[in-house]
Amino acid sequence: MKLVVFAHVPPPFHGQSFMVQQLLDELRDTGGKDVEVFHVDARLSKDIDDIASASPRKLLLLLRYCLKAIWLRISHGATHFYYVPAPGLRNAVYRDWIVMLLCRPFYRKIIYHYQAAGVGGWLETEARGWEHWVSQILLGRAALSIALGDYYHEDAAKLEPQKIVTVPNCSPDPCPDYDLRIRPQQQARAEALGQAGTWRVLYLSLCYREKGLFDLVEAVAEVNARLQAKGLAKRVQLDVAGKFYLPEEEAEFTERIGQEDLNDDEGPLVLFHGFADEEKKLELLGQVDAFSLPSYYSFEAHPVSLVEAMAFGLPIVATRWRILPELFPDGYEGLVDIRSPIQIADRLEQLIGRVDEAGLRERYLQHFTRKAFGEKVRTALLSLEDE
Repeated sequence: MKLVVFAHVPPPFHGQSFMVQQLLDELRDTGGKDVEVFHVDARLSKDIDDIASASPRKLLLLLRYCLKAIWLRISHGATHFYYVPAPGLRNAVYRDWIVMLLCRPFYRKIIYHYQAAGVGGWLETEARGWEHWVSQILLGRAALSIALGDYYHEDAAKLEPQKIVTVPNCSPDPCPDYDLRIRPQQQARAEALGQAGTWRVLYLSLCYREKGLFDLVEAVAEVNARLQAKGLAKRVQLDVAGKFYLPEEEAEFTERIGQEDLNDDEGPLVLFHGFADEEKKLELLGQVDAFSLPSYYSFEAHPVSLVEAMAFGLPIVATRWRILPELFPDGYEGLVDIRSPIQIADRLEQLIGRVDEAGLRERYLQHFTRKAFGEKVRTALLSLEDE
């Protein structure tokens, strides 16, 4: 199979660009034995703030990328076209129209790999009649749609692909020395906590209300108030790593964490680290005691940060939102309802001083390694050769 991957890799860094890089690395690591890969790095946005905006510059870039994809078809005989469809945003769907209008006639089979949710729902509830019709003509009936979880099959089915498969996101093992270094450190911190000390929770994502950041801040204030009321010297500290999407939310966050109930004699109970590069991210994941992403984000798909937290064997508090429950073992106790700071506080309080009792590290090794991801993607792609 000769496959053109029409999708961008970091920068800017976010879950979608990270996963495209993992796909390319995994397919290329096989030496092109089964799948020969050609990459069109279709980067349109300069940074996170530029995503989802429209401009003449982006249109010209998109046309150039499409010409490159067409040239790869002509010059190298590429036959399969891999594409990451838009979420349910009008400008992004229009971008998909342009790409498919120009490139699809040249390729034998189209493969969609959904990294954001909502395009199917947008077609059903928000698209105008003519937009729905154009989308079905230009985007419909792909040979294969790859969804991140079973929850998203219904969304992908709105464009009537010939086949839908589930392939969860992955992460290369960020701590291959987990058993020798990370786990003993976690156990030692849990044992040392006793009746006093700081128990740290990490939020690592886009800093945005719908990602649950403000709910988590309120939960940390609540759980610390409970500990103080019980006369305990324990404290829960929230480490926040990420970039704010909206300036007004950053100002609100800064004002909130400066208030009295989020500061004590030892210092602030919420620390903001800003955007964490790879080195800083791994440092934080290795230092904290738990992880939380209480998201209700409209386009939430399969957060890579949750996979990385699992790899570190961190207890996790997450929401019962879309695909997120699929990532965890049946009956996992760390799930809460959306917009529920009190439930988050309850779970955090229950988890203080505990380590990976739910076996999340083992779940990562079974389901979310890059090897597992590569095997599933390769199997899905090569199934098209048999048709």
